Amino acid sequence: MTDIALLGARTFLFEKLFEEIGASFQFLQPAILGSPFLPQYKMLLIPTGFANPDYSKALPALQRARSNIADFVKRGGVLTVFGPMVSEHDYEWLPLKLKYVCELGTQTVTPSQHECSCIVCTLTPECDGYLAPGEGFETVLKDDNGRAVLVAAKYGEGLIVATSVHEFPASEYIKWALSQAKSAKI
Repeated sequence: MTDIALLGARTFLFEKLFEEIGASFQFLQPAILGSPFLPQYKMLLIPTGFANPDYSKALPALQRARSNIADFVKRGGVLTVFGPMVSEHDYEWLPLKLKYVCELGTQTVTPSQHECSCIVCTLTPECDGYLAPGEGFETVLKDDNGRAVLVAAKYGEGLIVATSVHEFPASEYIKWALSQAKSAKI
């Protein structure tokens, strides 16, 4: 079993982070997302820029794998998704409604008691936008204007965590997310 599937090209920084915390990982090219030949994972991590064709080819694969993604979370997986880096995005490939608006800047956030807030290491993170969560999502962190920059939702036995924080996820978050997750097929 592999702990983490990272959607996208291999990067040294993610590799270093995962190795430092002792997590097994696999970089998944978007085209193979949802393949029946993939192993089970505890977490699917979708980095910043997934919807911007200048950075990634992931969006069409996410749209095709919508039901696989919903089933993965429903069976106990943790989906962690960062900002799409386009002007607006509706996350139509998620099982719950969520909207993103791009707006780059440093924000001041108020500490939260929600465990997933450990994704950020600072109370002044760089953000690439804000989120408008639909029903089922809980706002965990807000920006200076009271808009969501980190949201979480239970879905089945799993969890969806979405953020517009434009920083590397903290190792504490990865460890926490893996401790919450069950292995499931994507």
